[in-house]
Amino acid sequence: MLHLGGSALLQESDVGDVRLTDDLRDALREWVTVAETVRRSGDAHELDLLSRRGRQLALRVADALGRPVEFVDPVSGEVESIRIEAAARLTPVRESPSSTPWGTGLAVAAFFAVLVTVADVVLARAFAGAFGLLWIPANLLVTAGTAPSLWMAREVPFWRWPALGAAAGVVVAWVVMLLGLLG
Repeated sequence: MLHLGGSALLQESDVGDVRLTDDLRDALREWVTVAETVRRSGDAHELDLLSRRGRQLALRVADALGRPVEFVDPVSGEVESIRIEAAARLTPVRESPSSTPWGTGLAVAAFFAVLVTVADVVLARAFAGAFGLLWIPANLLVTAGTAPSLWMAREVPFWRWPALGAAAGVVVAWVVMLLGLLG
């Protein structure tokens, strides 16, 4: 049996329940230890955190057992029935991502496309002026070096736009440089 200040946190039947993971049992034991210390300190912020953490753990227990559990707030002594449906109230709500900002994103992508195109063409032409056709393997090396970073950035909400622009800029720079060889 797990106790907190004289009252049972988990009943005998719940402590040995196989549905409670060792991780959850350890978290409950740790919470009891912290609760006894925090209750003695009397700090309002810590007491609030203690109550919230207790509710979160009670929710995890209710979820694991598949039934409501009674939570006794160690601060106020109030008894609260924690149900699995209470998850939305106790856990932080993550806002669903809003619609994709196409206008702003495409403007950022266009900026980076122009920036990368100009930078790559200027660099490749300077290299071609000094070393001739060695600009081709040098530019291949630059392209191959940036490709993994651009590929990884494609899934990050903001950075996908600069990555898209940079990838487009590299492609345009290659087209411009290869057309420059023909003319």
